Formats: sequence, structure tokens, C-alpha cells
Amino acid sequence: MEINGLHSQLTGMVQRGQLSARKIAALIELKETVERFAQCNYVEQDEIDALREKYGAEPEIVSWGDYFQTEVASRHFDLSDAEFLKIVDTIRFDLISATMIFRSKSPEFCEQVREEAIIASGTDRKDWTTEYEQAAHMGILLQYFEQLALQRCEISDIDQRWFESFLQQSAHSTG
Repeated sequence: MEINGLHSQLTGMVQRGQLSARKIAALIELKETVERFAQCNYVEQDEIDALREKYGAEPEIVSWGDYFQTEVASRHFDLSDAEFLKIVDTIRFDLISATMIFRSKSPEFCEQVREEAIIASGTDRKDWTTEYEQAAHMGILLQYFEQLALQRCEISDIDQRWFESFLQQSAHSTG
């Protein structure tokens, strides 16, 4: 059973009933969102050509949308729909945040963020302070920014309004 917008790698999960209709819709939306933000592919064309030349085959996961969709589905299929949707929304929030935070920052700022994230990741999680948690999260955002080439991304009005709404909902839910 092929579903438009859903990567073929996930067909088995659909057939086994591991993905609810709501999760499938969220995964399709996730792929569209990531594709809108990512300014490069997960696997670039020259790398695809080299793999085809060497092995006679191409990778199935080529775009960042493919990557995020298959990763979220395979890692989190067993969560409730609400928890699953929260993960998808968090990724969208993080892509917008990464773009907004790092687009106008200096290379020195980015290097400092990277260093602080490395220190946090080298610390046992049970010993993390709020600062380590923030440093680790900023490191993830920096990775998104660099790997998805978000410096060339334009945030649409719809994404900006969604971002502001998400912030308000988060503020209300945390009291």
C-alpha cells in the first residue's frame, strides 16, 4: 500500500498497523516542513553518483525530509498520537529556531556554541545542569542550521505565525 508523501521504507509499518492515520498525516506534514526548510539534500548528487558507480545502487533516503520522516516513524511509532505529534511539532519549532538564532551570528558565536555542546555531551547526563541542557540543545540547533544549510532558508509568514502560536501554547502549558 503506497501513500503519497510517505516514504516507501515505511510501507511495512503501515501494513502492520504501527502507524495510525494521525501519525501518517503528521509524518507527511513533517516531510513537507523539512523539505521547505532544508536547502540541501541529506545525500548530495555527487555522493549518489559515486555510490551508484561503486555499488550499482542508490540510497533510498536522499532528502532531509526522507531522513526525518523515517527516523521519527521508526524511533517513535510506539508513542501515543499526542506524544508523536509533540515530537513532530518540536522538530518544526527547532528548525525555525535554528534559522532565527544562527542566521545572523558570527562564526565565533557558532564555534562557542559547538564547544559548549561538546562539553555538555561529555558530561554524564545525571550531572547536567540547566546550562548543560541548554548547551546541548543549542548544539542540536547548530547542527540543524549547518547540515540543512538553513542560512539560505526564508521563514514564511505561516511558519512565523505557527512559531509564535507554539511559543504561546508552551508558555501556557508550563504555567
